[in-house]
Amino acid sequence: MAKKILDRQSLEDIVWGSTILGAGGGGSPHDGLKLIGGIEKEIILLSVEDLPESDHAVVVAGIGAPKAMLEKGFGPEAVLAFETIKNMVAVGGIRIDYLMPGEIGGLNTITPLYVAAQRGIPVVDADGNGRAVPELSTCLFPIYQIPISPLVVANKEGDTIVAYLGNPLNAVAAETIARTAAISFGMVAAFATWIVDMATIKRCLVPNSVSKAGEIGKAIRETRARRGDVVSEVIKVTGGRELFRGQIKKVESKTTEGFDFAKTIVEGTGSCRGKIFTIDSKNENMIGSLNGEPVIMVPDLISMITIIGEPLTNADTKEGMEVAIIGIPAPEPWHRIPGGFDCWRPILDKLGYRGKYHPFK
Repeated sequence: MAKKILDRQSLEDIVWGSTILGAGGGGSPHDGLKLIGGIEKEIILLSVEDLPESDHAVVVAGIGAPKAMLEKGFGPEAVLAFETIKNMVAVGGIRIDYLMPGEIGGLNTITPLYVAAQRGIPVVDADGNGRAVPELSTCLFPIYQIPISPLVVANKEGDTIVAYLGNPLNAVAAETIARTAAISFGMVAAFATWIVDMATIKRCLVPNSVSKAGEIGKAIRETRARRGDVVSEVIKVTGGRELFRGQIKKVESKTTEGFDFAKTIVEGTGSCRGKIFTIDSKNENMIGSLNGEPVIMVPDLISMITIIGEPLTNADTKEGMEVAIIGIPAPEPWHRIPGGFDCWRPILDKLGYRGKYHPFK
């Protein structure tokens, strides 16, 4: 069986590549790097293609406000959430063989890898989105009718909430439960849910996304080392396109209902001088507008990187930063069915956009 052993350098590459694919969310890379500091054992990453289709993986991720996670730290709650759900489903005869990320982001890609190192269990090279998302209802899992029940939410003090949904496909209800728990836990918690077999991952989700993040991170590291053009290299390895370049003039942000909402205003420099690019976000970047006209929106990725080559989340941006804004097409499962855009409509409505989806090409 082909497998990858992830060393410290590989993990750091995954953090930075995941931050690009996190599209503004998925946890700060600095939190991901902190988690790596607590990893002392090797981590085995396995390809979905090499595994029996009936084997099961479980999602473990952080939930809360990215800024709160950056301030308070994160880690033990993820191990507790995993242990709780593993023991629960074992009673019903289900064996969890692997861990997997629920999303790709600077923290949440590393979260299951951290748990894997603590508990000696392999990780599947896949995730549920190929990007970061703000809500459980804005995931490929509910779009493809993958049950979310049971759901476990935990904090680092050892408090655990277990939920069984009356309708196991009701991701909106699951989001309400998990988000309410996260708020009561001080905006920082971990959850475990979505037990999926390898056949489902191959059919509905995003295989090879962890190694893809590592490839992007490696390209960033090597290009910075030779003082090359990091932005161009990221565009090349992601298949994206530079949308704008400028200086962050203003960040209007607030944390409410367990989310970080922000409007980031970037004033153009160089060939973009005289233009304004605005990004509206709910943890992740939702819609990007050039001089007031939308040019890219979810599920496609809107990512920011400093001119010197450091990927940014919305928890890390500061006024005065010189940045490039990169657009990246969402993975194929998002475009396969109407739900890949429809699940975002409630968020876009609140942000004032009620038009149709314009695919990024």
